[in-house]
Amino acid sequence: MFQRFALLMFVNYATQGAFLPLFSLRLQELGFNSVEIGWCCAAQALASLVGPLVAGQVADRYLPARRCLSVCALIAGVLFLVLSDLTSPLSVFLTALAIWLVLGPANTLCVTLCFSHLPHPERSYGPVRLWGTAGWVAAGWLVGIWYWVRDGLVELGWETSAGDLRDIFRWAALLAFLLSAYGFTLPNTAPREAGGHWLAPLAAWRQLRGRAFRVFWICSFGICVSIPFVIQLLPLFLEHLGLPRPWLSPILTLSQSIEMLSLGLLPMILLRLGLRGTLLMGLLAWAAYLGVLTLGQPIWLVVASLSLNGLCISCYIVAGQVFINSRAHGDVRASAQALLVFVNGLGMATGNLLVGVLRREFDGAFLPTFAVGTAITLALATLFFIGFKGERL
Repeated sequence: MFQRFALLMFVNYATQGAFLPLFSLRLQELGFNSVEIGWCCAAQALASLVGPLVAGQVADRYLPARRCLSVCALIAGVLFLVLSDLTSPLSVFLTALAIWLVLGPANTLCVTLCFSHLPHPERSYGPVRLWGTAGWVAAGWLVGIWYWVRDGLVELGWETSAGDLRDIFRWAALLAFLLSAYGFTLPNTAPREAGGHWLAPLAAWRQLRGRAFRVFWICSFGICVSIPFVIQLLPLFLEHLGLPRPWLSPILTLSQSIEMLSLGLLPMILLRLGLRGTLLMGLLAWAAYLGVLTLGQPIWLVVASLSLNGLCISCYIVAGQVFINSRAHGDVRASAQALLVFVNGLGMATGNLLVGVLRREFDGAFLPTFAVGTAITLALATLFFIGFKGERL
């Protein structure tokens, strides 16, 4: 069972890793301004305000989760092929929004399937999720190798041009189709025909209350406000520093280097540091990461700091999913995870639009924009340290 869900996570995150790291660079290549880039990058977050909540309710109550996953991935694959040929801001935004309306629920359904079928998910989910990171890294290197090959063919005279970044969407489409096919082979997760809650998302909200949860929701929202300062800006910043384009996607996979290690060690980290210490370490790692980007030099330090991203993902984002699952019960587990995605999506939408506005106000300067993200994260770490107490798995 472990191997099957590890492969599920691998393909799911490979689909996103093929295009998302270079998405903002593709938008800049098309000539979009900073605000237009912000809106297109915010499509993922805007879609998560609706899609995962609906998917969570459907998977909890009406249709098998594996069937929902396969349909979502199939639609996403078709839309990726459409997106590869679009060039106007409005058409790119609308198509990206449609993609995330189905791809976002796919993420939620993957988590739901894992928690439904893995024995002792509080211990086994971290290692399974590690393979999602491996898929992201593999896709990043696949894209990098593809563009190295394209550049080599140009030098040999076998290609007339090195090509633009539209191929990232074609690779994503291929992987989405693979995810759709694999979804039908997963164990059946029958919907609950009867249950205590007629509207699972609201029931999940009622279950997940209390001071610690209020602090957790606020920090989850806030950290997702700061994440676009990296996702949207970092590819543009690295190219600004002079890194060759074919190297960008592989270099960006350094963000997952420590993530793979820490995900494998997550059960031990939770045991040694406890839930509060693990979540706090994730927040502090993210603050340090943004702090280095605010300095902006030397380039080796900027590249090395990408590894701190992994500590935040594993110790805050993934540990937070385990925390939510341990508190949700019965027919609301999928919707509880979807509720977390909703809160995170609200933060991501705010953050992407904020980054676009800040870049416009700072005339495209990177370092002052990174400084705002650093300040936000330090404030969150302080709030969490003071307000989150007394919760154990």
